[in-house]
Amino acid sequence: MDGVRIQIRTSDPVPVPWEAARAARVRSIGRFSGESGLEIVFSPGAGPRAAAVIVEGLTLGDWERTGSFLTVRVFRPELAEAAVVAALAGAGADPRRPGRFAAVAAAEDTLRAALGPGAEITPGLPGEWWVDGAAADADLPGLDAELRPPEALLGRRLADAGLRIATAESCTGGGVAERLTAIPGSSAYVDRGWVVYTNEAKEALLGVPAATLAGHGAVSEPVARALAEGALARSAADVAVSLTGIAGPSGGTPDKPVGTVWIGAARRGGETAARRFLFPGERGEVRWRSVNAALALALEAVAATE
Repeated sequence: MDGVRIQIRTSDPVPVPWEAARAARVRSIGRFSGESGLEIVFSPGAGPRAAAVIVEGLTLGDWERTGSFLTVRVFRPELAEAAVVAALAGAGADPRRPGRFAAVAAAEDTLRAALGPGAEITPGLPGEWWVDGAAADADLPGLDAELRPPEALLGRRLADAGLRIATAESCTGGGVAERLTAIPGSSAYVDRGWVVYTNEAKEALLGVPAATLAGHGAVSEPVARALAEGALARSAADVAVSLTGIAGPSGGTPDKPVGTVWIGAARRGGETAARRFLFPGERGEVRWRSVNAALALALEAVAATE
């Protein structure tokens, strides 16, 4: 819907990256509402002056309709998606529909295979999609009918299952942990994380064997597995994810070009999985896609414990 306008108000004139990402997501959610005129305003710390939006006991925003124009104010930008969905529902413009999902997956072909030919898939942020017309029995851990962001979906699944997660990151520099802990209440399911950028750090902090690093290189399946397993062994977590890759713009080789990322996922008492990806785009896009793929693999690991 071209009439959607988003105004972001923060104490800093430049929004932090996760806030810009949330603005992009709520723009899409706003389009799903069918409203001909809609303004979504990020107003951190404000209080309700119209119809309050309360989700799980938290006042996340308010909404007000003036003629045919709807204004939604978001008081908690870290929960913007939930605030906007609830506000639109309260205003009679619920963006949720049967067969509509926010989706995160390790790769688009994985998503398409799970959904079948009848579903319409629209790209969102890198590594995220919006799905319409999916079958009722579509089976993929990264599908969410509540239209939450991937980190919020994973957090809810971890909390519901009574599980905790640990992260071991190289090329993403703590991006997975940052996304998870941006959600209020994440201390219930995030145990700890490591940023192990150098080979020395991988060996010293998470026990990756020097011979494995020398023989296979840091960006490899054995190292991704060792990082995830090392995180489990050194934490109280039930699930661990690891990332090691080449985000660019330099550092690539013919065998391991820029965009090559290995992601591991381990669960206590279960098998460790590791997958290789070749992500497109510049450094920021590669890192964002890597984080989303790690969240998707973590969702699969959580589903495997059920």
